[in-house]
Amino acid sequence: PHEIGAGARYSTVAAQSIIARTYALRNRRRFNVDGYELCADTHCQVYFGINQTNPVADRAIAATKGLVLTYNNELVDALYSAATGGVSAPFSDVWNGSERPYLKAVVDSPYSLWNLSQKSLADEQNFREFMNLKQGFNETDNSYLFRWKYNNSLKQVNSHLQRYLKKTKHPLANFTTIEHMEVVERSPAGRVLKMAVTTDRGMLELSKNEARSAFGPPRSTLFYVDPIYDKANQTLKGYVFVGGGFGHGVGFSQHGSQNLAKLGWSAEKILSFYYPGTQIQPLNNSIIFWQNASALVTP
Repeated sequence: PHEIGAGARYSTVAAQSIIARTYALRNRRRFNVDGYELCADTHCQVYFGINQTNPVADRAIAATKGLVLTYNNELVDALYSAATGGVSAPFSDVWNGSERPYLKAVVDSPYSLWNLSQKSLADEQNFREFMNLKQGFNETDNSYLFRWKYNNSLKQVNSHLQRYLKKTKHPLANFTTIEHMEVVERSPAGRVLKMAVTTDRGMLELSKNEARSAFGPPRSTLFYVDPIYDKANQTLKGYVFVGGGFGHGVGFSQHGSQNLAKLGWSAEKILSFYYPGTQIQPLNNSIIFWQNASALVTP
């Protein structure tokens, strides 16, 4: 209940219940080395205890009891975020590792607003055109998450990057100022894959989610950045970050799914939209939990 909120519609909560259960079961061995199964915050899944539940969540959990989301009879990597910004991200757009065939780019709209195969968002002009679209998406009711714009002074941008580089023990952490930065590679879903930053001490490259972690403003990797110059003498004053979404943007959109529920979509239809090719199944002995055929479950 704490991941999706008390005001969500029933089919959204039912969908969240299925993927929360799937995520917990698939990841139960993830932290074995640390002596626990899952944490109760956004690093894993948010949980505040049984004292803060609600009737809609209780009904959805009971109605979906034992149901999980699978692909080829294996529990899916049931990733989700607050908002996609209009297009979900494939797994490899954000993290390194093997691709998940059911985690692909999906235009987050019930309508045919954009054809990614014809107008790839890897093209910067296409990407900026896409980011100018404001209507018809599932998340437009949450405008502060769907689209955002942040002007940062050069001092602020320098401070954010210095903090990140010191934390990661980067050799250029002692730079004084950024001289230039730009997105140099995007995925077909528009996500930043590589960002080049030139400082007074040398150049560095930020990959994928590093571009989001290194600076304060970006709420996701679905953004572009432009320099801000002083009108009088054309010296660099800062950068403007323009983007969309909140979180990694992979898989299910918590805010987007609420619009689909409002349109009358069932939990099953919502999940098939965000995780193409998947199936909802009751737990049984044949389901693979963790890419390991011996990890079976008793119903």
